[in-house]
Amino acid sequence: MYCVIDFVKIVILCEGKIRERWIREGEREYLNRIGRFVNIEVREVDKLGMLEDFDVIIALDVRGKEMGSLEFSKLIEKFYVRGEKVCFLVGGWKGLEKDIKMKADLLLSLSKLTFPYQIARLILLEQIYRAFTIIKGIDYHK
Repeated sequence: MYCVIDFVKIVILCEGKIRERWIREGEREYLNRIGRFVNIEVREVDKLGMLEDFDVIIALDVRGKEMGSLEFSKLIEKFYVRGEKVCFLVGGWKGLEKDIKMKADLLLSLSKLTFPYQIARLILLEQIYRAFTIIKGIDYHK
C-alpha cells in the first residue's frame, strides 16, 4: 500500500474527446495505477483557458524537450516533493495554440514521432505511472 499525498495533484487538460473504447479503458487503467501515488485527473475541454490554478504547466509539443523515462521521473519527483500542482496540456488534432504554449513552464515532446492526440494522452499516462514506479522503487521500469 502506498500513501497518496492529498495536496499534490496532477491534472491533464485535453482538447478533444476520446471516443475509442480501448483508449478509454487504457486511460482508466493508468489513472487507477497512478492514483495509488498521487491525485490525478483528466479533464476534456473544448478550449484551453484558465491555467492560474497550477504551480507548473507542461505543454506537450513535438518541438519540445525530449527526455528519457529516468529524467522524466526526476522531474515528476521534484514536483512531488515540493507538493506542486502540475498541469499537462494536450492539444487536439490541431495541436496547441501558440499563446497557450507561451504560458507553459516547459514544452515536452513525447517523441520525434507524431502521435494522434488520443494516443499521446495514453502514452503520457503510462510515462507518469512509470515515473512513480521509478520514484518508489517498484519493479516496472526495465
